[in-house]
Amino acid sequence: MVAILALIFGGKTLAQNSELRTYGDPSIRTATDAQLKRVYELVTGPGVHIELLTRDNPLQLRNAMGTEVSAAIINGSAGRIVGTVWTTGKYSIEFYRVGNKLLMVYETFSFFTETAPRDTWHNFMGLPAWESRIYYGTQGDVGYAETHGSEAPAPEINGKKLQQGAELLDKLLNRSSARWERR
Repeated sequence: MVAILALIFGGKTLAQNSELRTYGDPSIRTATDAQLKRVYELVTGPGVHIELLTRDNPLQLRNAMGTEVSAAIINGSAGRIVGTVWTTGKYSIEFYRVGNKLLMVYETFSFFTETAPRDTWHNFMGLPAWESRIYYGTQGDVGYAETHGSEAPAPEINGKKLQQGAELLDKLLNRSSARWERR
């Protein structure tokens, strides 16, 4: 649990700060962290959770073999959406929201060891990877971002795409849960 919180909220891990790149105003992260902690506490407790496993590729990733998506519901909307897609490695993404407002996206890709690019950054588990945390400002734009690993997408380019991904997965989960409720 401590390792997960350290990973999400930027504590020291075995990966430390190697290959750290930042973008934007770090005060946005500081202002958002308290909200993120509260969302994380709410979604890891008892409550409504939705799970979906599909062969579809809702995030439109190249070479996707299937997608696993889950959400924890806070006050009627998805407070945290987690997606995992197996491609040429393991792509994972977490969206943290209050209502429909996106606060932060944590995105990571772990390469299969045999196919990882040379000199790739390694995450806290020692796997060749990249990761990114994007914090959204009050206007819904990318306010601050941190990335590890040279393969991580540029946050200023990827920020809008991630917002659309959160909306898409939310709709997919809502359709899926509505189907189950009708049965």
